Amino acid sequence: MRTTKAVLPIVAAVATILPALARAQTPEPSPPPSDFSAPPPSFSAPQSSPAPLTPSISDTYTSTEDRTTHRAGDVSGFMGWAFNVPFGSVRDFTAVVSPLGFEIQFNGWVLDNLSLGVSGEWATYVDNRPRTTFTVDQSAITATAYNYMQTTSAHFLVHYFFPGGGPVRPYIGPHAGVSWTMFDLEAADLALSDSEFSVNFGGEAGVEIPFGRNAPVALVNLRYSFAPAAEFRNIVSNVQSFGLLLGIGF
Repeated sequence: MRTTKAVLPIVAAVATILPALARAQTPEPSPPPSDFSAPPPSFSAPQSSPAPLTPSISDTYTSTEDRTTHRAGDVSGFMGWAFNVPFGSVRDFTAVVSPLGFEIQFNGWVLDNLSLGVSGEWATYVDNRPRTTFTVDQSAITATAYNYMQTTSAHFLVHYFFPGGGPVRPYIGPHAGVSWTMFDLEAADLALSDSEFSVNFGGEAGVEIPFGRNAPVALVNLRYSFAPAAEFRNIVSNVQSFGLLLGIGF
């Protein structure tokens, strides 16, 4: 008990001395230099505005036009349904509009406004003609004729696109190639057929209509074709036609 009473005064003395020693070891702040002047009360430090955020991935394409129109070095291809109207002397053999046509074409762009291409075209004409008298081998027959004509053509194309800057691009140009035409005539017991090979040339005009960015391109093409050596007996002296192509491509 006496030991406890002796320790308590020592603990109290230590608790009093330690805070005094800690305050004595704390350095006093140094006075400001003589040429220091405090800022005016209205002074405020400039606030730096946050830097604008920039996207981590840049846009690959700069405009819609860059992605919907062709440029030099591009390649395009189309295929579509063709309607053909016979014209000239071939109308004496078949005069109806043919909805049985198909075409495929490929174009390479040598300039921004000029492309060179090739195409393959197939068309079929079917017509029931009124009663006609046919003379064959010094004999005559009068009957209703069933006439059938099929044409297959290969064309070399040159398309010039009018400048304008818009995504819809009209064009015009010539074409030249070769064609093969098959004629078939049936009247009662009479059946006549023949096939002719001819050069083929003419002109065409159309428009390319893109559906949007990275989307297919619609093609509307109007073509005049002339095959001067495609003849059939004394009925057809040449084959001329107007064709409308409704296609889709890239």
